[in-house]
Amino acid sequence: MVDTRNIKHAPEHKGKIPHHLAGRLKLPLWLANLLLFSILILITLIYFLVQTERERQLFYSHTQEHSELLAQVIKLNADNAMAAGEVVKKVAHTFMLNSARFIDYLDTIEPFSSSELSALALESGLSGITIADDQQEVSGPLKWEGEKNEAITKKTLFSHDDQKHLFTLVYPRDEGRGEIRIGLEARQLEVLQKQVGLEQLLITLNNISGISYVRLISSARPPLPTSPARKVPTTGETIIETRLPMNNKILSTGFKPDSLVAREEDLWRDFAMFTLLIGALGGLFSWLLYRYQLSFLTHARRYDKRLAHEREDAILGRAAAAVAHEIRNPLNAIDIGLQRLELEESGLASEYTSLTSAMRNAVGRANSIVGDLRRFAQPLTAQLSTVDITSLVEDIIALYQTKANAANIKIALTANLAPDNKTIQVDSILFGQALENICKNALEAQPAGGFLKINLHVNRSECKITFANAGFKLPPLDVQKITEPWFTTKTRGTGLGLALVERIIKAHHGRFEVECREPEILLQHIFLPYKRK
Repeated sequence: MVDTRNIKHAPEHKGKIPHHLAGRLKLPLWLANLLLFSILILITLIYFLVQTERERQLFYSHTQEHSELLAQVIKLNADNAMAAGEVVKKVAHTFMLNSARFIDYLDTIEPFSSSELSALALESGLSGITIADDQQEVSGPLKWEGEKNEAITKKTLFSHDDQKHLFTLVYPRDEGRGEIRIGLEARQLEVLQKQVGLEQLLITLNNISGISYVRLISSARPPLPTSPARKVPTTGETIIETRLPMNNKILSTGFKPDSLVAREEDLWRDFAMFTLLIGALGGLFSWLLYRYQLSFLTHARRYDKRLAHEREDAILGRAAAAVAHEIRNPLNAIDIGLQRLELEESGLASEYTSLTSAMRNAVGRANSIVGDLRRFAQPLTAQLSTVDITSLVEDIIALYQTKANAANIKIALTANLAPDNKTIQVDSILFGQALENICKNALEAQPAGGFLKINLHVNRSECKITFANAGFKLPPLDVQKITEPWFTTKTRGTGLGLALVERIIKAHHGRFEVECREPEILLQHIFLPYKRK
């Protein structure tokens, strides 16, 4: 038996990056791509925050402009309200003065009685009329009481009583003949004045959509210069407030930031959508790069492993050729000598005869090992020819049927092939040798009996031959080791049988795969390229 303890096998590469690639792959491409997209998302976030702050400042600026414009409108309206009030008073004063002059004229012609003054007041729209002199005072209606001018002068007195809602005019008569006092209802004029006044304007502005409040605030201190717009938290919402000085008061204006909130929501939504898009693209590209890199590394590992195997096979092949060459000649000489001794065994004792027979058997086994070494060391070139695959397998089964029957091993062949699928292009000698090695190992693995199932299947591009046998004692994880050179579980084996099978199948541009799906059941698959006629 050949000592395989000092034989170095191909290095394991599973889960490791080849040394010639380790220097170049400092950072995985997929991780670098993911990092790049993360930086892009970060830049997008910074840009979004800058845009959000810009929109906020722009909104504050527009709010400031609107507040200033609103202050000008309020100031203009206040001036108009004051002017309107003066106009209303002037109109009332003119009307009452003309009425007093007309009454004075009529009274000069014929003095009025109380009932006549009441009728004239009702007809003229006056609240009441009083004609007074030093001797008497006539009023109409009687409940009317005008303000009396204690010092009768030539100056017309005009007044407005907010509590009584009344305009009062005291008109001095010509030549000192007393005075005429008339009153005019002021409610309608007050309503008119109120409608065009500042208070009504503030109410109207407060009802406008988007404006939270507009109010004038009295301040003991002098008004400060225009203050910038700022956020003011209130109950349930946030208001953008500006304060402007106006007529020794402060105009405080609050705006609802609905447009700002809507714009910020739009920016957030755009950012979220863009981030999701960038994240999805980043994840997709990272996954594709990861798959590409994984495929590249797997290919590199396979290439490195195949290169190591080929290097090892070359070293082992040269060593095997040298060993076979150096050992075969002495073995032949020893075999010839033993044959001569057996021819002359009549002069030998029986114990020497048994020894000679045992020595010849040992030389035969050594010669068989040398033959395996030579076959393994020789380059394999398949001489393809058309072969009936079913017949070839049946011939191999017939060759080992007797041995299988003796070992109580049942061999079953399944070949449901169409008549035009039975022939393939193989080297009948090399391929037959590979089938023999598989059948021989299957039978030797089941000394106490078992089975060997062979299945033939041909599809459009491939011919598959599957061998299934019991008796596999190794752990399932070690199943791939049985195709390595010098690996064997037999006490008299060389470990070259299945290694030679793999070399023969590769010489046919096929694949040889082994697996263990069930305990102690070994599956061996041969895949050969097939071309349909």
